[in-house]
Amino acid sequence: MKPIHKLNGGIGATLCQLCSIIITTGLSQDLYCDKCLSERVKIDSEFKQIKERANNLMRLKNGFKDKQ
Repeated sequence: MKPIHKLNGGIGATLCQLCSIIITTGLSQDLYCDKCLSERVKIDSEFKQIKERANNLMRLKNGFKDKQ
């Protein structure tokens, strides 16, 4: 993913990928503002926990299948 760069009266600005506020004046490689970055980290960690729980349930389900 590339940063969003816009001209800001000739100076240039970098915008947040999620909420489109100006992160920095001038061009940078940042993708998210502090608020969106912390929210994204929280969501990513919750997703990993859900995925891990689903994998554990599948392992339990496969372990208790009747062998025929």
